[in-house]
Amino acid sequence: MGNIRSKDKLKKDMANEITKLFHTALDYAQVACPTQDVFLALRSKILRSGNDCIRNLKRDIDKYEIEFIPTMEELIQFKH
Repeated sequence: MGNIRSKDKLKKDMANEITKLFHTALDYAQVACPTQDVFLALRSKILRSGNDCIRNLKRDIDKYEIEFIPTMEELIQFKH
């Protein structure tokens, strides 16, 4: 039934990337908005939409069989 740890990793990585997008979009919006009130209203809508997106994607990920396959950079070797 899929690898739960792989799904959890994907959910975390995906949420982190979307959160980075929030920060960048909000930085641009703050510069572009004529007043603080307009910015705060826009900020609220962006955060609500983004958080809904994260929740929906996490729900959808649970419908898939997922396995994380690390790249060479992610492999850690231990010598005994």
